[in-house]
Amino acid sequence: MNATEVQQEAAVEMKPQATSTPRVRYDLILVLVTMIWGSTFLLTKYAIQYTGPFVYLGLCYTIGTMTLAGVFRKHLLHITRNDLKYGVLLGLCLCTGYALQTVGLQYTTVSKAGFITGLYVPLVPLLSLFILRQRPAIGAIIGIVLSVVGLTLLSVNRQFDFSLGVGTFLLLGCAFAFALHIVCINKFGPRADPTNLSIVQLAVTALLSFAFVPFAGKAPALVSVPLLAWGAILFMGVADIAFTLLMMVRIQQYIGGVRATLIYALEPVWAAVFGYLLGGDRLGIVAGVGCGCILLGMIAGRLRFARRGP
Repeated sequence: MNATEVQQEAAVEMKPQATSTPRVRYDLILVLVTMIWGSTFLLTKYAIQYTGPFVYLGLCYTIGTMTLAGVFRKHLLHITRNDLKYGVLLGLCLCTGYALQTVGLQYTTVSKAGFITGLYVPLVPLLSLFILRQRPAIGAIIGIVLSVVGLTLLSVNRQFDFSLGVGTFLLLGCAFAFALHIVCINKFGPRADPTNLSIVQLAVTALLSFAFVPFAGKAPALVSVPLLAWGAILFMGVADIAFTLLMMVRIQQYIGGVRATLIYALEPVWAAVFGYLLGGDRLGIVAGVGCGCILLGMIAGRLRFARRGP
């Protein structure tokens, strides 16, 4: 390790921790992020009928890139090698996750897709243990268990089918890619400018998505895409991609990947709420218990338990 790398590692270790008040604010922002995510499953399933999965992703991420680049254009004047290097790595993880999820949605139901994607919750602490050498706290372990139980109850209540198929394996790959993306944000985020890092990863994802279009069959004519689908694409690009990815990169530097993941587990809860309000899905007692478990899991992740030891 050379002197520059040593200085970078020291800078990461010396990064100030957020106090209790900013931590609550960070939690609330990530709750808003999950609310946006939970509202997009139905939008995505509707829009890809007209665009196909990779054209859809390419358009959404292009809009997201242009949004951040336009708002933070002065940041791009000071882009560094680390911003580019780590941004490309995060973009590869992100593109893989969304590509597998979007394609997998065509082979399974929205509820099953939400459950399998949510398996990144227990995967994040496992990857953090091997990649970051971070052992999860007792509260985080309790929160992870509660979140997985809650995800299961939400899906079972919706007549969840545990049979294996193409969609299942695609979505399992998606969950692993998303977990790796969260861990990599924690590992590389403090070493780069969060805004430039977000812009680069979005641009990489957009380019890769368009690169896969020829392999996904004939691309649809964009003039034939209905106005409502364009509205969904615009919302996804600005809110679901530009805003949420920027918040993830910025906030995870202060609260950690495992704790952030427990908040991200609220995504299927919001998906169930929006499904009830907009799609007419009924939320039964089992689903209510599942939502409660996920909420308790998020709260448990904030608690501190003393470990027994010498």
